[in-house]
Amino acid sequence: MAERKKVEARWSRIELVLKNTSVAEKGNVACIDSTDGSCVPSAASATLTPIGYFEESFTGDGTRKIKIKLFSDILVNFLPNASSGTAVAAADMLKSCYLNADSSVTTTTTGRSVAGKVWGVVTGNGAGVWVQMAT
Repeated sequence: MAERKKVEARWSRIELVLKNTSVAEKGNVACIDSTDGSCVPSAASATLTPIGYFEESFTGDGTRKIKIKLFSDILVNFLPNASSGTAVAAADMLKSCYLNADSSVTTTTTGRSVAGKVWGVVTGNGAGVWVQMAT
């Protein structure tokens, strides 16, 4: 039986791409927009989830990352992204993901248990998903 390497990290800060034309100000609340998984400043909206405070100020261009101090530390695990079912995408930020039989994660819910909450998706070489397990 093969053993799998376990990769976990405790995050108190995170760097995310600030949505194009969004204006972040140091000390203001940073949010994730559930409609597309983007990082935006707080606003009057039913689709935003606050995650922390911006640590710098600038206007987003859709590619530049901004530093955010999270409201509380989180423990995340790095798991393979699905090759069967539906793979987790960047737009799934803070949404639930589900376990596959091969210990990868997917957004397909049918017949699967919740793995946890998506905190990041890595594509290309070393691809996988950062998951806050059991949330």
